[in-house]
Amino acid sequence: MTAAYPEVARGIRLVDVLERGAPRLTAGYFIGAPRPAIVDPGSARSVPVWLDALAALGVAAADVTDLIVTHIHLDHAGGVGHLLPLMPSARVTVHPRGARHLVDPARLVAGARDVFGPRLDAYFGAPEPVPESRVHPVADGHELDLGAGHVLRFIDAPGHARHQYMILDRGAGALFAADELGERLPDIAEDYVLADTAPNQFDPDAMLRSAARLGDLRPEAILFSHFGRYPAPYGVLQERLAREIPAVAALGRVGGRRATPAEIAAALTEHVRRDLAARGIAWTPGIQALLAERLAISAQGIADYHARLRVEDP
Repeated sequence: MTAAYPEVARGIRLVDVLERGAPRLTAGYFIGAPRPAIVDPGSARSVPVWLDALAALGVAAADVTDLIVTHIHLDHAGGVGHLLPLMPSARVTVHPRGARHLVDPARLVAGARDVFGPRLDAYFGAPEPVPESRVHPVADGHELDLGAGHVLRFIDAPGHARHQYMILDRGAGALFAADELGERLPDIAEDYVLADTAPNQFDPDAMLRSAARLGDLRPEAILFSHFGRYPAPYGVLQERLAREIPAVAALGRVGGRRATPAEIAAALTEHVRRDLAARGIAWTPGIQALLAERLAISAQGIADYHARLRVEDP
């Protein structure tokens, strides 16, 4: 059974949380340390997946000591409040900007509904409030020692969301990238990554700064929330993002004015088609279906970014 939860770095296992019932879309990670920990448990609908995974790995839910969320979006953290009653010793480690939204998720749910509309409940389910006494906000640079060399360093990474951390497991040489370094799409190609520009806090400059930090962090493994371990050295990803992030951010303007969301969606789709063609990957109906919703949401984020710039149109 453990083969279903592959070891992707020393002591770290990938758990496909089956977001929306689909495989290879969203990953959580289990750290098999003396203090067992879960990084990004996923949505409320992923709770049964975690109970099965822990049982297969021979870990009692009550033995998990740390639930760690890279950021508080529902596909990463919506299941925390459902898991905590089963994990009486666990505390929740989170960015300070996200802590209050775990305690009271009303604004978080409202923002997610603006993006996903009536699909929200079917996709993610409803989060449960997290007791404030069990929330542990930590500052940039904080280190959490889980034992056996698994020392987690929290790195502020506000390009995708202002309440987001990347997390470096110094002992395993693994970087939990959250959504800051893009989305890996293994159903297109093992190393294919798109910048994640989802609304409503996309900041390309901050995202580029995070990508640039790879040269200092030098991770042996980059673990994507969407999805899995990057198969190439970190420098390949760094170069990819240095080109891709400015390119997609620039799609928000056309002819000296802010582009409409429809214009951005069309331009982004064409951009990805050309990008795939340059790699010899055909724009098949399957790929189009795989990317359609993702590109529509990404276009919303690019439009929102340019609206926040408050650039005066002629």
